[in-house]
Amino acid sequence: MSEHGPDPLVEGITAAIIGARDLGPHLDFFGERLGYEVAAQGVVPAAVADALWGTGQADLDVVALAAAGADTGRVHLVKVPEPLAPAAQPHNLDDGLIGIDMYAKDIQTAHARFAEAGIDWSTPPATYGVAVGEHEVMVTQGVCPAPDGTAVVFVQPAAVRGTAAWEADPGRLYTELTSVVCHVPDADAEVAFWGPDGLGMSVWYDVTFSSPGFDTVAGLPPGTRMRLAFLAGEKTARIEVTSAEGEHRVDRRPGQRPGRSLGHSGWTVRTRDLGAALETVRRTGGQVAGAPVRTDDPLHGRATAASATTPNGISVTLYEPR
Repeated sequence: MSEHGPDPLVEGITAAIIGARDLGPHLDFFGERLGYEVAAQGVVPAAVADALWGTGQADLDVVALAAAGADTGRVHLVKVPEPLAPAAQPHNLDDGLIGIDMYAKDIQTAHARFAEAGIDWSTPPATYGVAVGEHEVMVTQGVCPAPDGTAVVFVQPAAVRGTAAWEADPGRLYTELTSVVCHVPDADAEVAFWGPDGLGMSVWYDVTFSSPGFDTVAGLPPGTRMRLAFLAGEKTARIEVTSAEGEHRVDRRPGQRPGRSLGHSGWTVRTRDLGAALETVRRTGGQVAGAPVRTDDPLHGRATAASATTPNGISVTLYEPR
């Protein structure tokens, strides 16, 4: 119990789940280019994978990737034998999971190194402003396509906010995942689900803004008004909940399921109390997909895990170490 009330049930997004046809290209991208290390690898047994994700009677090959040994902000690679749909990079107006973000020490150098390797960024580095209260926060970022439709957003921050990788190794070029992004039709419900009265993350800011620079970076129609709620726990990754006024584009949520979909397909979240977390999921408008299952695998360790969806249908695997 903290001096401000009950301890949060979650500390942040432990990992983004990335579905892969072949693990090799992802290991090249995140490992060779971005400096992530293999923290664990092996299989999620068929019984566990099926109980959590409905994947059937096959073990799933998986790799947990970490930056400088950070136990959060990880990338969980899952080899998908039979994808629900072809790989496709989401647009910022599509409903569902969008990009995964990390800090870059020098974004212009990062962009140049990728160009030298023949990898074009879908959005070159650009700077834009976001109005937060009476202040304008300047953001410099670029978007790089990763394998299987994954969008990696590199951010060079004006002010660095807690990153375990840079605390452990200040000389690194890239951090762990600093945030994950979802675009949803009901932002109020998503913020309530993750926020102080839900799973316990803090709302750092919640703004609605329009910015020509952001329209360009995000590929939006000019004058788009976007709501951005930024939720944070004690550890990375944080959550960016976005919702644009007007018509949304493709609804990607039905095709974004861990172990069954390619690219950014879900989030892994460690909790101190799985039973209380699942009660909170139900209370705040989410759904629990099935009974908890005991496991000992490379992604969760020795744990009890359960699958859930947020009020907007985002797939979340909650687990409590044991």
